[in-house]
Amino acid sequence: MRRIILSVLLFVILGSSLSAQINKMIYMTGIGVNLGNPIGVNYKYFFTEEDGVEVLLATSWKGYSLTGLYERHFHFPPFKYRNTHWYLGAGAHIGYWNNLAPFYDGQGYRIITGIDGVAGIESTFGQFPFTFGFNWIPSVNLTGQIGLNLFQVGITGRYIF
Repeated sequence: MRRIILSVLLFVILGSSLSAQINKMIYMTGIGVNLGNPIGVNYKYFFTEEDGVEVLLATSWKGYSLTGLYERHFHFPPFKYRNTHWYLGAGAHIGYWNNLAPFYDGQGYRIITGIDGVAGIESTFGQFPFTFGFNWIPSVNLTGQIGLNLFQVGITGRYIF
C-alpha cells in the first residue's frame, strides 16, 4: 500500500513539474523580420503564457501596411517538441498601395483597411535568444481596394528577450 501511495505521489509531483515546464511562457518580447509576402519588420509581445500580440510593418505593391494581430499559442503534446508551438489568431490592417496591386482598378495610391487571420508555427532554440517560424496571414480588404488575399505567407525570424 505504501508503494502505491508513494508511486502516486511521485507521479503527481513529476507530472506537475513537467506540466509547469511545458506551460511556461514561451518568451516575453521578440523583434524581427517577416520574409515573404509581405516583407517587413515585426514585434511580438506575450501578455500571458498563451496569449500574445504581433505588429507587422510591411511593404508591398509599392506601398506600406500596418497589421495588428492577437494570437493564441498552443504547445505540441510530445515533450520533445516543447520549444515548438503553433498559433491561431485574428486582427486588422491599414495601409496604402499603388496601382501595382493585383486587380487594381485605377491610378495612384489607395488607402486600404481590412481584417486578417493568422496561423503559424514557431520554434525557440533552448538558451539561444532567437525564434524561427512560418506564418499564413489571409486578409480581406474592406476599403480602398476591396478583395480577398489568401496568398500572404512568410518566414519569420526574431530576436527574443
